[in-house]
Amino acid sequence: MRARVASSVAWAVGFMLAAAGSPFAAGQYAVSLRGGEPDLAASVVTALPQGLEIRSPDARTGERRELVAWDLVRGISAGDASVRAPGSEMMPMAVELWRARIRIERGDAELARPLLERHRARYLGLDGPTAQLVWEGLLRSAVEAGDRRESVVPWLECLRLGSDGEASRFPSLGAVLDDSTGLLPSLPPFIPEDGREALVQLCEQGAGVAVGDNPAVSRSASVELAARVGMRLARVMRLAGGAVTVAGAASPQAGGAAPAEQALALIEAIVVAADPRARAAAVAAFDRAFPEPPSFLASWRLAAIGAGAARDARGVADGEPRVAALESAAIELLAVPASGLDRTGLVDAYALEEAARLVREAGNEALAARLESLRDERLSRNVGAQARPTTSTTTAP
Repeated sequence: MRARVASSVAWAVGFMLAAAGSPFAAGQYAVSLRGGEPDLAASVVTALPQGLEIRSPDARTGERRELVAWDLVRGISAGDASVRAPGSEMMPMAVELWRARIRIERGDAELARPLLERHRARYLGLDGPTAQLVWEGLLRSAVEAGDRRESVVPWLECLRLGSDGEASRFPSLGAVLDDSTGLLPSLPPFIPEDGREALVQLCEQGAGVAVGDNPAVSRSASVELAARVGMRLARVMRLAGGAVTVAGAASPQAGGAAPAEQALALIEAIVVAADPRARAAAVAAFDRAFPEPPSFLASWRLAAIGAGAARDARGVADGEPRVAALESAAIELLAVPASGLDRTGLVDAYALEEAARLVREAGNEALAARLESLRDERLSRNVGAQARPTTSTTTAP
């Protein structure tokens, strides 16, 4: 287990050693659950940050083990009522996490966010259903608030947990990550210039958080994946913003790559293709990998084509050929808002902003001003939709 969870493991081991010398070691426990589930009987219970581990006799295997997320635990009692039950010190947190889950399920993510933030540091890098609740809850809260910056680390943590097989803790709600790739549709690599650099840095920092800073600690495949995806998203953002090169090899089309990494690498390959023929080949590779992409990814594909065409156009020598190339690249970019595929408003705004720059370079100031006006309008519509308050008639638990 990584260094960041060492203290939690040490705490749990110490707790178990202390419990082993108490009357509880051989006693019986009853674990009451939320949601109307029947109580669980256990011969041994172990309080871990990841959840409450319950061990009980099993006629077939001898012993059955189960890890119950803390938000599902209502209480723990032991046969000897005079002694404090293991895990009782975790119950205040369990109540907070239960309240946070209920609030998100009923649409009050804003009210859930402060409860989850209190436990953010404890669950950074941890596995298990409780960690999934914390990070998915924080991600849903950030997405609902339209807070791209606050969504970066929760997204990478959810990507890590999902690649390890953790299921969503909100199955009754729509998926917050794209099911087919693990990407976050509300965090596109194509965004307007304002705020881009800060978001790039957050993606790079988030990738560092995912990996950790101790090279002597073994890193799981899921941790490495989250770090690579975070860095890849930052790379594409920089390239989309006009960076000529970005440190790091593209290596875009490794057959065994995870879908999130593969999708971003293929998008990058479209942007950085050396010429129109190479770009057509990169687009064909994307289409083979994702023949029916979700709408958000299809909008990214169009934006990548336009961004690549803009790079080509700016490499054309001055004169009529350059003007024609700039105008052609602007048309490629305008295919993004014309498609109606972007639900965030950010990719559309990026395309309009870049198209305005191109036509201004081509000498058409009036059209550039009009495109910038459309960009502002698209962004204001998006901000208005995100700022719309969630209505709820239920009293917070």
